[in-house]
Amino acid sequence: MPPETDNLRLQEIFQEDQADREKVYDTAEALATLKQRDRDRIKRIYVMMELDEIKTKNDLYYASVILQHGETAADFLTAHRMAGIAAILGHRTSRWLMAASFDRFLMSVGHGQIYGTQFEFSQEDRCYQLKLPVQDATMLAFEKEFLGIPPVNERLKALNERIQS
Repeated sequence: MPPETDNLRLQEIFQEDQADREKVYDTAEALATLKQRDRDRIKRIYVMMELDEIKTKNDLYYASVILQHGETAADFLTAHRMAGIAAILGHRTSRWLMAASFDRFLMSVGHGQIYGTQFEFSQEDRCYQLKLPVQDATMLAFEKEFLGIPPVNERLKALNERIQS
């Protein structure tokens, strides 16, 4: 069984990642800076994995969130695996992250998302929109509720309220 003590350095990296997500990036330069910061954090996660420093359900969740901000299918699939293990260990928020990382993985390999968790900012319309396509025909009726995925309209409203304030 994993140990009970969370990796405090990983928690700090996660908090940095989340602080970066509170800002609105409306220039190409600002977005490039964010992407570089994400790449640096992801490198640290892979080193922590090699050193066997990711052990608790919280560690798995933090690492998964950071990898979710990656650029490759491997990043997203690793995020999905970690979120799945964290969810099995009882981390409830990891259920949503399992779905989001799977959607991101599917889109990175040329398929449509199935849970509708991925949004993008439209410069033209100055608002967030659902990334299409969404292929949810194979989803079980209770699946989104079980995974904690809010309705698309609620999520869009929350994202767009953030950029208005």
